[in-house]
Formats: sequence, structure tokens, C-alpha cells
Amino acid sequence: MLDVARHFFSVDDVKHYIDLMAAYKMNTLHLHLSDDQGWRIEIKSWPNLTAIGGSTEVGGGEGGFYTQEEYTGIVNYAAERFITIIPEIDMPGHTNAALASYAELNCDGKARDLYTGTDVGFSTLCTGKKITYQFVDDVVRELARLTPGPYIHIGGDESHVTKKEDYIPFIERVQEIVLSHNKTMIGWDEITLAKLDSRSVAQYWASAENAKNAIAQQVKLIMSPAKKAYLDMQYDSITPLGLHWAGYIEVDTGYNWDPAALEEGIGREHILGIEAPLWTETVTNRSELEFMVLPRLPGYAEIGWSPAAARNWDEYKNRLAQHGKRYDALGINYYPSKLVPWISE
Repeated sequence: MLDVARHFFSVDDVKHYIDLMAAYKMNTLHLHLSDDQGWRIEIKSWPNLTAIGGSTEVGGGEGGFYTQEEYTGIVNYAAERFITIIPEIDMPGHTNAALASYAELNCDGKARDLYTGTDVGFSTLCTGKKITYQFVDDVVRELARLTPGPYIHIGGDESHVTKKEDYIPFIERVQEIVLSHNKTMIGWDEITLAKLDSRSVAQYWASAENAKNAIAQQVKLIMSPAKKAYLDMQYDSITPLGLHWAGYIEVDTGYNWDPAALEEGIGREHILGIEAPLWTETVTNRSELEFMVLPRLPGYAEIGWSPAAARNWDEYKNRLAQHGKRYDALGINYYPSKLVPWISE
């Protein structure tokens, strides 16, 4: 996953990210296209989403967005490399950029100020308004038309100011909207508080209890536990980029886990796949992106494609060491972990 909402990344940067993924046979890219700090995809029926909501980013930079033609270019570039794009529009929380763009999406009818900080959980769509569901339907309709892959991600996480009695019917109604456009809904693990269609998918990032709620509803899981798979976590306490609220993720920590044995009650049969998300509160450019992604990326690819019994850190780190020469030749700014016996020439 790449978060282009907190800091905006150009089409060329996203294509570079796709190239890094394709080198390790990763087959799906989840694009986090909206958040409190920015709206990054053109929606023709709601033009202020990009005109206003796309105009800034964390720290107050100029932001940016993809036209629908640019998004199609990304989708096609990924498809040529056997990668499916999953677009995410986060809701009902993480929506300040939308709330600043259209006053009517707020319960009080007043547009919010644009936001360039990094706090979470303070925004919500007005779940009781008819216009809210027209908005969601329009956004999903336009995204579905542009996205040949089967999935639309609706976020659903950290909606702390949405009352539970409002959150649950909102998720269930949005699920029906997504299905009406012939797409499968994915949401972060909080969506399992709602009644889910068995075709929907839940993404485990924080709560094993929520993940087990999904299993009880015959809903498949994407495994992206923050403490193991979040690429925005620092490698150690002196890493100049990243956060550490979920812990430090050195290269061995990112590699040494089995999605099917991480939590009791969550087995291989419940898991659709794994995902390593890169949130970009602290990541501002391509070089910083590379530093946070590599050399952890191939480890996640190996977890996804290889049986747990065939994986061994002491053997893997020597294979990984060979890739330093490749990164150097490509001019890639990777993290030179001291745990890996890099080979230099």
C-alpha cells in the first residue's frame, strides 16, 4: 500500500513504486487516495474534492491529485506488470479534505478548514444526511468505472467521533453501494463491527478481535499487522524517518512472522493475502520512500509466496545481501541494515 494522501506522490513516483513491487512479484497495489490532509483522485461530479481538498498536504505543501486519465495510466502501467490497483477512499472518518471541500457533507453545514497536521480520529461524514450517500455513490461509481480490478477499499478505520450507532449502518449502506457497482468492498478491521456480506474483505491491522469478527461472518482477511508489516515504522530508535507507535521493525522483524500463526484462531484458510502499507506522514519524496520500503519489501513478498516452513532468516539474509549491489547500481536509497551482510564491490 502507498499513502498518497498525507504527502502527494507524482505519477512517475507511483510507477517507480510499482516497478519495485514488480521486481519481487507483488501483485496488488492498494492506493490510499484520500484522508484528512488531501483528496488525490479527480471525481468529475464533485470537482471541489481536488480543487480544494487536493490543494495541500502534511506540513502545508502544495499537495496535488491525479486526473482520471492519469489514474487510468497508473492502472494500465500496473496491469502491464501483473499488478492490480485497489483504490481506497477512507470513510466515514479520515475525511477532513472532503469536509473542507463541501460544506453539505458536515452535519452543521459548515465547511471545515483544510488540515495539514498528523492527528487522526477527529473527522466524520454526516452519516444521517441523504447527500452523504449520494456523495459516496458518485465517488464509488466513478472509481469503479476507472478500476478494472474487483475491489474498492472504503477505509472505515479510526472513526473515533462517529458514534457506534451511526458507524454500523453507514458501513452496511456503503457496502451495498459498492456491491451495486459490481465491486467487492474491503475495509480496515473496524468494519467487522457491522454486518458484512461474505464477499467483503476485512483488513487486519490492529485488532485480533475484529479480525475474528470477520471470520465469524465468513469474511476473508488481508493480514497487515502494524507491529510486523507497517513500512512507515522506524527500523530502530535512530532511524531519521518514520514513526514507532506500533514498534520498531528491523528487517528481521519484518521477515520473521507467519500470517497463519500470528493470532490464535486465524488460520491460513481465513487469509486472502498479506499487505505491507507505507503511510507517509514523514515520507515526502521518492528517496525517502525507497529508504522505508527497501530492504523490507522482498521479505514481505517472500512471506506471501513461500510456505512458512521454507523460510529461515539466517539463510534469507545472505540472499538479501546480494541485492545491495542491485540497489546501488539502480541508485536506490535503501536502508543498510547491520543485520544483513551486504556485499560490496
